[in-house]
Amino acid sequence: MAFSAGSLVTVRGREWVVLPDSQDEFLIVRPLGGTDAEVTGIDTALETVKEAQFALPDPGRLGDF
Repeated sequence: MAFSAGSLVTVRGREWVVLPDSQDEFLIVRPLGGTDAEVTGIDTALETVKEAQFALPDPGRLGDF
């Protein structure tokens, strides 16, 4: 599966943002909420990369803001 720049993916138990220099077989990613110092490469032949999925907000769990 090909992921375009800006896609959110899940790999290594964490969510990542796919960066522009990525290719189909080698993704350059930054952790969601991470810094540029945490940019890494993921070989898609060696690791399972999936599209990130997030649960919908629960109106029963309102914050105090």
